[in-house]
Amino acid sequence: MRRMENVRPAVPRSLSNPEIPDDWRARLAKQLARGHKRRALRFLDRMMDQRWPLFRNDPAFAAERRLALRLRIQLLREWHWYSEALAWLCLESELSPGDPEAMVTKEWLMQTMNMPSASTPGGADPALDAANAWPGVAGMHELKATLERDVLMPMRQPERYRQYGIGLPNGILLYGPPGCGKTFIARKLAARLGFNFREVRGSDIASTYVHGTQGLIGKMFQEARDNAPTLLFLDELDAFLPERNGKDLWYHYAAEVAEFLKQLDNAWQSRVLVVGATNLPNKVDEAARRPGRLDKKIYVGPPDLEARVELFRLYLDGKPQQNVDLLACAEMTGNYTCAEIELVVKEAARIAVTGPRPIELLDIMQALLVVPPQHDDDDFERYRGMAEK
Repeated sequence: MRRMENVRPAVPRSLSNPEIPDDWRARLAKQLARGHKRRALRFLDRMMDQRWPLFRNDPAFAAERRLALRLRIQLLREWHWYSEALAWLCLESELSPGDPEAMVTKEWLMQTMNMPSASTPGGADPALDAANAWPGVAGMHELKATLERDVLMPMRQPERYRQYGIGLPNGILLYGPPGCGKTFIARKLAARLGFNFREVRGSDIASTYVHGTQGLIGKMFQEARDNAPTLLFLDELDAFLPERNGKDLWYHYAAEVAEFLKQLDNAWQSRVLVVGATNLPNKVDEAARRPGRLDKKIYVGPPDLEARVELFRLYLDGKPQQNVDLLACAEMTGNYTCAEIELVVKEAARIAVTGPRPIELLDIMQALLVVPPQHDDDDFERYRGMAEK
């Protein structure tokens, strides 16, 4: 049911408590995982209150407040609470009149609600519908909002973004710890854009002949152009584009990197979007990471609480189970990656099958002792900062 009541966002009245919890994202995810939508929105309201840019000149405060606002609008769109989302977008447009994302989304909402808009008539673009945009991707609202802002909207509304001097991304670098779903996100992004998806690994273009790999690189890009629009996904990008300053890099590898960069420069002109994935962004050749090539660097971290609930639901589906509290499972797996959660469920199934009996919460708890997480909070922060080095 679409929520249509008129809602005006409350203007913050007080900045008496400037202390912001460092774990505010985790607190928000817990509210969302429990289905407490209004509580989650009120929590974001407090975040924006404490970081109100008219009163706080610290750029860090303003950035966090802006992220909270983006997440609020993203959630309202996903839940079809369009009137409330529109009210907040109107406020955002007033605060940031040069923000093309706010303008594009506001016009889309006005068209969805059959309200007059300054844009060309013809109905709302279904590609901007956040409610139905990411099937199978639970939670991870910050990641989805980043992809919406930095990739999808500039591609769907290129003329408006050009008016603000914002070009289309030539390429995207997804980075983060292994097992967090970078390939899955790339597939969903291709579907969201309506692009053909082509996945390539380093071994697919390896050749035993000198300069043979250079020819295969050219062939790979030509096939992508022939099937355009194409999202060309390059897994383990550091194997494709190793840092040429490395001591152990042979000459023919340097030539292959040069060929790859040449092809990458003109990829988007042929409707080929290159998306690379790596666990080690600082090991990717620096020339590939500069603006005009892999323009957007997006961190893909471990699944949040809401996503972990859905991962347990997915991996337990079809297996005999009894009284498994999915939220409890998710709360016990704070630093687990997607791949590790799948392994936990498999281990719990092995424990239960010896009965044989349905999988229970106790089996999940036992499996966690056998399959500990490979990373801690410090590791994830290290991964997040690698792209800046």
